[in-house]
This record gives sequence, C-alpha cells and structure tokens, in this order.
Amino acid sequence: MVVIRLAALLERSEFAGLAENLSADEITAIKATRNIAAHAGYVGMNDDLFWAAVTIRIPAMVARLLAEDS
Repeated sequence: MVVIRLAALLERSEFAGLAENLSADEITAIKATRNIAAHAGYVGMNDDLFWAAVTIRIPAMVARLLAEDS
C-alpha cells in the first residue's frame, strides 16, 4: 500500500516540488513497483527486492522528502 500511495502523491501537482528531491530512477522505480503491485499482482514480484524497497529504500526517500518539507 505504501508504494501505491507514494506513487499517487508524486503524481499530484502540489507535490511536484518535493518530487524534485528524488532522482528520475527513484520515481521510475516507485511507479513501476506500483504498476506491478496494482495490475500484475504480487505474484510477479521478487519478494526480497520488494521487502528491501518498502523497509529500506522507501523510508529513506520519505525521510528526505519530509526533511525538505520542513
């Protein structure tokens, strides 16, 4: 769910300034992961990579976004 919500927020114009704090590769990865989770189902995912994304990479990105927002 966190991947789906993060991707949705990054697509909203009011968060465009925050999205600039993420690399193009990070945004592409978030959107691709969202698309796999939402449309292909979790069967198509590598569990280890997905776990690393939601426990390590996404929290680090969110921390950067929150730091920029304050």
